Amino acid sequence: MIYSEQKSAGLALPLVAILLAIAGILAVLVATGGRHGGTAGRVWVPQAQQQEAGQ
Repeated sequence: MIYSEQKSAGLALPLVAILLAIAGILAVLVATGGRHGGTAGRVWVPQAQQQEAGQ
């Protein structure tokens, strides 16, 4: 059978959901990426103990 009408309604809902998800992810990245201070990104590394000069 040949259909003359295009079925775009079935494709519109997933595209809208994907675009909303991308917009939400970008909003979270922008909101969290603006923080430059605080303890974000710091890693604690233990320092090696210094040996005494007599040894």
